[in-house]
Amino acid sequence: MTRDEALALYRPIRATIRRIVSLAVPVCDGADFMRAAKQLGLWADGTIVCPDENAANMLGDVALFEPNQRGRRAFDRFLSGRARELDAADFELAQRMGKAFFSLFRCMGKHETAGVWLDDLLDGNRRLWLMDEAVEATAPMGTTFGMRLFDAGAFHVGFGIVAPADEETIDFSVKGKTLNGRLPFRYSLAVTLYGDSLRAGLPLTGRVKEALASLLGRFTGAGAGSHRMRAPSLPLSNAKPRRRI
Repeated sequence: MTRDEALALYRPIRATIRRIVSLAVPVCDGADFMRAAKQLGLWADGTIVCPDENAANMLGDVALFEPNQRGRRAFDRFLSGRARELDAADFELAQRMGKAFFSLFRCMGKHETAGVWLDDLLDGNRRLWLMDEAVEATAPMGTTFGMRLFDAGAFHVGFGIVAPADEETIDFSVKGKTLNGRLPFRYSLAVTLYGDSLRAGLPLTGRVKEALASLLGRFTGAGAGSHRMRAPSLPLSNAKPRRRI
């Protein structure tokens, strides 16, 4: 397969993915979106708050593809319902999308034809061919990130959302998966990485700023001769770090 042939195969798939997702999202009900928003930290004062398109895409991904507390996914409802209205080729692709998986991938370099080679760190470093023009253009070799992929036949394709992963998360994930087959997070890996990414981009609230200013004032005002300081109690009840179990 030449590069032109690979791109000619990939680009219609990318367009079809967007079309299928736009048809599938309305299948999500209020409970699906509320669950996703609460897990991602996008729920405030009884409503969903999406600061940008990136947050909206992550919200839709979690609502569609992450199981609820009963182990059911909204995308499965789509496959058994409205997806039946698709033509045969699109329905086959939708079924492949239904088998998508989220994992930690390390970019090992550009594929000799197009796209990149990835190692799935949570599956014994299984090597995959990812067709994604954006990742090919921007991801440096050795970068590790989270992404939802599915087998499109000749290669794997993602949903366009790439979530950065810090070294601590990578280490905990790989060790947990290797030792007991589980990830050590309260929610799914997708929710964990999306949530970290979203929180990193949000400005500090006024309440947190006041708490930090108070803390700084107490420390700087303690005096160089102080040998004992009482740790202040910060009103940071809104901060929700991921809980490892």
